[in-house]
Amino acid sequence: MTTASTETVADGGPPLWMRLCHWTNAVAFLVMLTSGWQVFNASPFWIDHVPTAVTLGGSLPGALLWHFAGMWVLAANGIVALTLLVASGRLRRLYLSLGRGHQPGGERSRLQKVAYLGVLMLLALEILSGLAIWKPVQLQVLTQLAGGFQRAREVHFICMTLLGMFVAGHVVLALSSPRLLLAMLGLNRRTR
Repeated sequence: MTTASTETVADGGPPLWMRLCHWTNAVAFLVMLTSGWQVFNASPFWIDHVPTAVTLGGSLPGALLWHFAGMWVLAANGIVALTLLVASGRLRRLYLSLGRGHQPGGERSRLQKVAYLGVLMLLALEILSGLAIWKPVQLQVLTQLAGGFQRAREVHFICMTLLGMFVAGHVVLALSSPRLLLAMLGLNRRTR
């Protein structure tokens, strides 16, 4: 018999809590990305602007409302996901142990683990730089460590771009592996 903490694609897919956290993150990330582009358009650097057809919020105040709403959803969902990943042992088993190759039972290869750990580090930088530009006075030490407000914006934009590239690659890989995609949608679960 399979427990929820060891359930894998091989025996029906990730547990329901993982799928719910994953898709909540997907929606919240899309909100954060598109509203962030609208915020960027209020004071662009490096590029002229992001096309408004792919932005959310309509204006700086509207975009900030969407961005902060997405931020709180991501924060709450991240706490739930991290708690469940640690409690179930999945964090250690799937992401932290650098075993050899793709293992039976749905474990990740070394490359996958390094990629996901890299994304976690990018997320940490994204959060820290976001805090530095959200509350530059209250968190002035953090803003100074980032090199000032504008540098923190640049770090935030770079991290967002890299996370967006990771997500685009993630989507391409998911679409090229229908079995895994269906498992994340909960559509190929075996009858037990």
